[in-house]
Order: sequence, then structure tokens, then C-alpha cells
Amino acid sequence: MPYLGLQGNALLAAITCTSGMGFILFGYDDGVMGGVLTAPSFESQFHMGSKMQGTVTSIFLVGAFFGCMASALLNGKWGRKTVSHAGSLVLSLGAVLQSSSYSVAQLLVGRIVAGVGLGLIVSNIIMWQTELSPGHLRGLLVASALSFLILGQLIAYWLEYGISGVPSTFSWRFPMAFQAALGIATSVMLLFVPESPRYLYQKELHREAKEVLTLLNTHRGGVNEEALQITITEITEAIAIESSQATWSDLLKDDHVRSRRRVALACILNACQAWSGSTPISYYTTYIFENSVGLSYHTSLLLSGILQVWFLVASFGTWYTIEKLGRRISFMVTAVGMTCCMAVLAAMIAINTKTSGIVGSAMIFLYQAFYTWGFMGGIWVYGPEIMPLTHRAKGEGLATACLWLSAFVVTEIVPEAITNIGWRVYIIFASFNLAFVPFVYFFLPETAGLTLESIDLCFMDRSTTPVKKSNEMRKQLRSGVAAVLEHEIEAGEKKDVVHVECSAKD
Repeated sequence: MPYLGLQGNALLAAITCTSGMGFILFGYDDGVMGGVLTAPSFESQFHMGSKMQGTVTSIFLVGAFFGCMASALLNGKWGRKTVSHAGSLVLSLGAVLQSSSYSVAQLLVGRIVAGVGLGLIVSNIIMWQTELSPGHLRGLLVASALSFLILGQLIAYWLEYGISGVPSTFSWRFPMAFQAALGIATSVMLLFVPESPRYLYQKELHREAKEVLTLLNTHRGGVNEEALQITITEITEAIAIESSQATWSDLLKDDHVRSRRRVALACILNACQAWSGSTPISYYTTYIFENSVGLSYHTSLLLSGILQVWFLVASFGTWYTIEKLGRRISFMVTAVGMTCCMAVLAAMIAINTKTSGIVGSAMIFLYQAFYTWGFMGGIWVYGPEIMPLTHRAKGEGLATACLWLSAFVVTEIVPEAITNIGWRVYIIFASFNLAFVPFVYFFLPETAGLTLESIDLCFMDRSTTPVKKSNEMRKQLRSGVAAVLEHEIEAGEKKDVVHVECSAKD
């Protein structure tokens, strides 16, 4: 029986958990390096300075960058699931190399290999989940999967804390090796879930695609035929509109679906995530508590674990806000909140007293809450949403590569920056967060509640801006009126009029 006999909401839950497992891998690496770097047995094994610590941490992101670029090339040929399978196994190999390291060179190779694997996984699995999720639940489901990212960090921090008293290299080798087990588990879970129906339609595997959509639209033993036919029509019409110009060069052209604009927005938004300050807080939580706030190693490790518990609890709020408030409001409000937290953190570190250290620690906790309510879940949802269907694999690969490239730069410089300019590092992050507000307001259309195909309308209508068009479409949805676009595509003397209906539930 395919997919363990699951259908409807049960199948969606399995898809969400599988995507979540991929993000546990992501979060686990974020968390594991934060504790490993400051472990006494690790320091005595490798004797690293702050610059080399930054390199060992950030070289993983270089691997992830190349993994994303490889994904952009392979995704359209192999499919979302196959590339994610490959990424899981490559990451497991990298974890084995890291855990068995006796030299910095081997450790660096292991970090790069694991990074390539994670780049393949993350750039595919979030797109795969997005394409399988119904429009009215897409934000909720992707945000809930991203809570698994924090769970991965939580597992790493508490695992390290639990064995931190072990004086041997086991205290850092085992946490690194454990990532291989998580990678294999992800690969196994992918065997029991379907491929993206949108990818299957692109490959003209219509029967298989319809079977997947039928299972997704089966509830209490009955198929929602109306929702099924609407979804099939939207996908096939979107492919018909976009396939006429489905080339790599279109990513850089202002074509009829505005591919260049959409890819650029996704790339900038992904870079924003790294420059918000989230990357160093993820990788260097223990380091920041110890070197910026001035706490002891064991206190820093304990507080880092507590922070991840708080981070996970706070992420549940994203399940509500991402659909109820929408993407734009969530981005702007939380960007202001992150700005304030970083500014106060900088001031407290500059004052450098016991009381200011307590307040600074509280700001890190509050920052993580704002980050998860807006940027953490929202950015991963938003990128695949605004990509044209035909270019989604290439475009999302490039956008995620921009995240890794930006994260590499930030992660590489943070330890040295903390050493050289101290509290001013956090002023830089505060400035970036403040700059995100006008970017979101003027350039990012609201996508909450819209189907992936109907989001095309926001960009294809040249008579208005994408932001205004999305607001207009959402008003129509609330009033029960279908949004219709008569879009003409010239191909010689032929013109096609495409009718796309935009519904609140698909």
C-alpha cells in the first residue's frame, strides 16, 4: 500500500514530520558546533584560535552553498525526494568524517562534506513540502516543520550538556557522530512519502501526480472532487503559462512572469536572515554568553540549553501568526523587535556589569522569540511561494545559496569581530534589522492564503505593483469573489487567454 495507506490530513502530517526531520539536521548542526567549540577536550585536541574557530564553523556553510547550487542543477532532473535522499547520505558521511577527526584538515573536509549534504536537503525539502501543502494551511505546516529545526538545536545543546563532564574526546566525538544517525533516519522517512505533484506534472507523469493529489484531497474516505480539480487546473495552467520560457537565462530576465524580480526578492530575503544576527546566535550562543556576557563555560552551556527550550516554545506562536497576521506584518513587527533587542544587548555589553550581563542575556532570549515569530518560519515559507513554478527548483536553490553565502561571511567574521570591536558587533546587526522594514513594506507582496499558482498573478499584472495586487486579491478572497487574470502570451501570432481562479482553500 503506497505511503503506508495514509491520506488527507494524516498524509500531510507525515509530510510535515519528514520535512521537519530534514530541519532537525539543520538545527542540530547549528547547536552542536556552539558547544563543541568551547569543550575543553576539543580545544586541547585542535588548539584553535578565534579565527580558526570561525573558519571551522563557517566552512560548513561553504559546503552548503555548493550543495544548493548542485541542487539547482539536479532538482529538475532527479526530483525533490531523490535529491533530498542524496543529501541525507552525503551529510551522514560528513558527520562520520568530523567525529573521527584527529587533525584540523580532516575536520574541515568533514565540515565541507556535511555542508554539501545539508545544502542539498534544505533547498529541496522545504520546496517539496510547500508544493504538497494546501494554500490555506501552507504557512502553518511549514512553520510547524521549522519548529523541528529548533528541536534539532535543543537535542544538540542538551546532549552536549549531558556529557560535558566527560574528560575524553567522547564529549565532542559522539555529538558529531550522532548527526549521521539523524541523516540516515531522514533518508528512510523519505521512502514513505510522495513526490511533489507539481514536479510530476512538469515531467508529464500525470497519472502519478493525480494519484498524489487525490490522496491529499481524501478526507474521511471521500475525495473532495472540487478542490482536486481546481488544484489540477491551476497547476497545469501555470505550467502552460510558464513553460514557454523555462530556461536558466530567464532567472535574469524581466520575462512575462517577472522571474528576475521574484528570484532577486527571495535571494535578498534569505540574505536578510543571516544578517539579522540569527546565524551567530545559533552557532555561537555558548561563545557569546562566555565571551560577550562574561559567564563561565558550564553556566553558558546550561543557559544555551535553556535558550533552546525557550526558542522551541516561542516557535509555536509562529504557527498562529504566520497565517493570522500574514507574512508582511510578521516580518516588519519582528524586525523592529530584533532591532531593539540587539541595540539593548550592545548597550549592556558596553556597560559590563553583573546586572547588565543579566539584562543582556534576557535580550538574547527576547531576540530569539522575535526571530522565530517572524523571520525563521516566514522566510522559509515565503521563498518557495513567490518562485515561478517552472523556475522554482533553480530559483529556490539560488535563494538558499544566498543564505549560506551570507551566513558564511557572518559566521567567519563574528568571533574576530567580538574580539576586536566587542559590543559594536550587535549595533551592526541592529542596523540591518531596521533596514529590513522598508524593504518588506515596499517590495514584498502578501502571500498568506493564496495558492502557489495564484501568487503568479501578483507579479504578472503589469498595471499595478505586486504589493497592491496581492492586497486586492486577498480582499476578493475575503468577499468570496474569484480573482481572474486574462493574461496574453504572444507566440508568433498566437495568443492564449488563461483563466486562473484564486480560492481561499485548495
